Amino acid sequence: MDLAALRRYIAVSERTLREWIHRPVNPLPAVRVETKILVRKSSFDAWLEAHQVRPVDSVDVNGIAGEILMELTGRN
Repeated sequence: MDLAALRRYIAVSERTLREWIHRPVNPLPAVRVETKILVRKSSFDAWLEAHQVRPVDSVDVNGIAGEILMELTGRN
């Protein structure tokens, strides 16, 4: 899909798509063919699936905080 088709498919701006493609961490997979940027629909769907928002109550905040404190204090 070119960016115009992908923009219609996901209902976000082309600017947002370009930002996702050029993210330094976990960018949206895309290829450039001459002047066109193309994204496979299956690649986009898989990438989007990996970015699901989890409910807040499913995140173990205490566990995360404990791990950070252990790293900061040098305790394992």
